[in-house]
Amino acid sequence: MRKHAMRRWLAGLGVVGVCVVATAAPAPAAPASPGATPGGVVAAGFTISADNVTLAPGGPDRTVVLRTSGEKLRDSYAITVDFGAVDAFAEVRGPAAPACTRAGTVLTCTAYQEDAPELLALSVRPRPGARVDQEGRIRFTVTTTAAGTSSTASTVLIGEGVDLVAGPTVTLTGGPGATVPVGLSVGNRGQQTARGVVLLVSAMYGLTPSKRYQNCRYGSRGGLTNWTPNLFVCTFDDEIAPGRAFRVGGGFGVTVPGDVSAPNTQTGTATWFTPQDWADVQSRYTLDQQGTGGVLRLEPTGARLPGGTSRAAQTDVEPTDNDTAVELTVTGNLRADLAADEVRVTAKVGATVPVTIGYTNRGPASSSNGGRDFYTIVKMTVPKGVTAVKAPRNCLDADIQDEEGGRPGARAYLCYQYDVIHPGGKVALPFSFRIDRAGTLTGTTELLYGPQDTEDLDPRNDTARILVNPASGGQGGDDGSLPITGSPTGLVATVGGLLLVAGVGSYLAARRRRSRFVA
Repeated sequence: MRKHAMRRWLAGLGVVGVCVVATAAPAPAAPASPGATPGGVVAAGFTISADNVTLAPGGPDRTVVLRTSGEKLRDSYAITVDFGAVDAFAEVRGPAAPACTRAGTVLTCTAYQEDAPELLALSVRPRPGARVDQEGRIRFTVTTTAAGTSSTASTVLIGEGVDLVAGPTVTLTGGPGATVPVGLSVGNRGQQTARGVVLLVSAMYGLTPSKRYQNCRYGSRGGLTNWTPNLFVCTFDDEIAPGRAFRVGGGFGVTVPGDVSAPNTQTGTATWFTPQDWADVQSRYTLDQQGTGGVLRLEPTGARLPGGTSRAAQTDVEPTDNDTAVELTVTGNLRADLAADEVRVTAKVGATVPVTIGYTNRGPASSSNGGRDFYTIVKMTVPKGVTAVKAPRNCLDADIQDEEGGRPGARAYLCYQYDVIHPGGKVALPFSFRIDRAGTLTGTTELLYGPQDTEDLDPRNDTARILVNPASGGQGGDDGSLPITGSPTGLVATVGGLLLVAGVGSYLAARRRRSRFVA
């Protein structure tokens, strides 16, 4: 499989994954964050949205990405971009021909099925002479052959430039059940006083916040990647004068869940925004729960300087240094025993029946909670004489190994499981089998783990049989499996490598920042 194709497929798992955690309650539809404005217009079967951006006079460019959500269309996209309302103060650039052509302040572009969900990226830069508070909208219209037309807009605002800088990497140590303080800080190395800041934290399972504060909102669905179930954002009204730094108040910390696997390493990222920059991106996140504890506060690391008097919207001119990497070393020895579930099916030849493939976590640790215990892949070999007429979208045809999950008719599937599964929890993958032949038909369910050094507590129960009509008097014992083209182990390694690159990339980037302050 092409690596870029696999990346798109993995990113889509958060939307289209159909693994069911049997012990978890159904997730309610999450409301939008307070103050968030819907970014797209639904029309004729698809939705598009585009980023809002805030620019500083003389500052860097920003990227506006046009996205589509929902099911990927088997179609091309004709895109019209009208940036006439911002042309006086912002320069807009799109991809070169043949992807886009320009006539005055209108771009005409084409995107294809494989480009989704990110259909188009534009560079937007402030023009010389741009003034604070200038504002306009870039308007997008997207037309498809089969699904009609949708439209949306991106707001471009000129704001006052500030320069926040995050504190250094935070390293922690603790075993399952421990509460560990986390020392986060933010400074202002710009020339303007920063009026208020916003802190966004996205982290693995082991970095669960110890307390939920009144000035913070929490996401029940986790971060933008599937392996960061902890997501929250906190707002602060403090003014940070040039050259000053603040730390997050005492008592702020994480509690290591009692069932996190150990030894292990759990990572997260804390990112600082100006209030305006956060307003530009907050619609990407689901933050559906309000904290009810005390108020989380910032504490100055030195004397507070007088605040500025400007009330213009502010944007960070150097956002690449706004992240703090958080790394928790989980001590102890706690692993999970995952057991593949045996399946027995009785049906007449020609019948189509629902079949659930999966496994049970027998504890004592949770599984797929990040770090060393990063992911589980279910390899399902379909019995010979059976056709899988329906497969989950998070299951790949193991012979073709392309990016399209849920393809019917495969002889074997590789299904990626990304949710944290607690002890006693089950994973259920819904297939439908058509019985094409009489007799006892046998397939297998096998559990694979990653990274490659991950060990299950009891490997003996990692494989189970799939028995179709086991008492029908057939010959039985014939697993009927066809050879899989390519190495499943190779695909597992590819998946693991991409997950590690995506999940830890922001952490590594945070450690490569050019400059730091130490609070």
